[in-house]
Amino acid sequence: MTDTSRLSTERRDALTAATVAEFARAGYEGASLNRIIRDAGMSKSSFYHFVGSKDELFDAVVRMLIADVAAQWTLPAPEEFAASFWQRVDALLSEFGALSATAELQHLGRIFYLPGATGDGAARTEFLDAVHGWVRSVLQVGRDNGHVRDDLPLDLQADVTFAVLRAIDEWVLAEGDPSERAGVAASAPGLVLRRLLAVAES
Repeated sequence: MTDTSRLSTERRDALTAATVAEFARAGYEGASLNRIIRDAGMSKSSFYHFVGSKDELFDAVVRMLIADVAAQWTLPAPEEFAASFWQRVDALLSEFGALSATAELQHLGRIFYLPGATGDGAARTEFLDAVHGWVRSVLQVGRDNGHVRDDLPLDLQADVTFAVLRAIDEWVLAEGDPSERAGVAASAPGLVLRRLLAVAES
């Protein structure tokens, strides 16, 4: 069981940076715990006192990064979308665009979609499930208030919306400097979601 709560802030930051760099460089399968330990400036005994395996380390770092991002920004309550649904969506996307420039989100983005990570109940899976549930709730508010079309099942709409947002997010973070794709990242979600979800004007 991983317990990083007793790490100093300095050591925690060093471990996070070393982990992100190694997983991003080598992929999940190729990542070396020995290189992470060395680059974090830790002894093996100290490292294994806090972390037991690659799966545990990956999960712990993702959890720490999610917590860091959450300390700066929180998803708005679905009820906030009731009055001006699409204006609130645009504002949300703008807020998220600004957040994407932070080191915490860039670190998270570098390893979040890494293929090959395993483990039931992993931080990524829990987070994605929570976001999917939030998307469904927001869409329900939009449907209830006449801003989102209701001629398709809500669950299907939620799955499609979540898939679109995730695909754009992965594309932005996939290669190179995410700031180079910031323009598309800021405009594409709103354009695509309106085409898929907005009630047609009569």
